[in-house]
Amino acid sequence: MPSSLQLLGALAVATTASADLQSASEMTNNCFNFPTENFNRNNAVKATYGASPQTGGLLNAGDSAFDFTLYDVDGNDYTLSTMLEDKPVVIIWGMWTCPAYQGMGTSYPFDQCGYKDEWDLVEKYKDTVTFVHLVGPEPHPLTPDTNFDSGKQLMNYWSTVRQAKTYDDRITMTKKVLDYTHPSQILLPDLLEGNPYDDESNQPVWCSMGLGARTAMLISQEGTLAFEQDWFRSDDMSTAIDSYFAGTLSSDSASA
Repeated sequence: MPSSLQLLGALAVATTASADLQSASEMTNNCFNFPTENFNRNNAVKATYGASPQTGGLLNAGDSAFDFTLYDVDGNDYTLSTMLEDKPVVIIWGMWTCPAYQGMGTSYPFDQCGYKDEWDLVEKYKDTVTFVHLVGPEPHPLTPDTNFDSGKQLMNYWSTVRQAKTYDDRITMTKKVLDYTHPSQILLPDLLEGNPYDDESNQPVWCSMGLGARTAMLISQEGTLAFEQDWFRSDDMSTAIDSYFAGTLSSDSASA
C-alpha cells in the first residue's frame, strides 16, 4: 500500500514564538450539506476530491493550521493557539464505527492504527506533546446511513449505531470512545449545527482539517502543519515527533 505520510521540510523547534495560525473565521462549515443532506455517491469525499481521505482537509504540509475552538463533553473549551503555547499538538481523528480505529488491520498502515496504538503513543510522549483526539462523522454507520468516503452503505462489525446528526448525538458517540482514550489526551467532538456554542459552526474542523476517518497531523508550535498521515500509524508518528524535536523533520522522509 502506498505511504500515507507527508512531511514538511526541516523545522527548528520553537519554544517561545507564538503560533501563526489562520483565523477560525476562514474555516469551512457545512461541507456536503451534512447533516441536512445525507452522504451519497455524488455527495461524498471521493466524489468531491477524487480520493479519500483528503488528509488535512483544506491544508497541506507547510500551511498554517486554523485556530479552532472546540468543547469537551463537559463543556470546557480548548483553543489550538492556547494549546500550542506549551507544546506542539498532535491531532488524531477516530470514530467508533471505524475498523482502523478498532484495530482491525494487519497490513501497513493499519497494523498500528488502532486505539491501543494511539494510547501507547500518548503514553510515550505525553510530557512533551499535547494530544487531541477528535470525533467527527461516523464512517460506517448503521444502514440506511451512508459512508462519507463513497456515499455508499458500508457496514462492518462496529456498525451498531446510526449516524449522529445532532450535537447531542455526537456527544454520545464521543463518550463511546472515552474509555479507549488516554487520560492525558484531550477528547473533543467537532461541532454540529444546533450546538450551544456557535450557531454558525457545523463541522468546521472536520471540513477544514479532517475529511477522513483516521487522519492525523503534527502541528508545530509555530502553528504549521508539519506532518500529516492519511491513516494514523503510531511508529511513523513517533518518528516524526522525534525528528521534530531533533530539528531534522525532512521532506526526504516522505515515505516509510
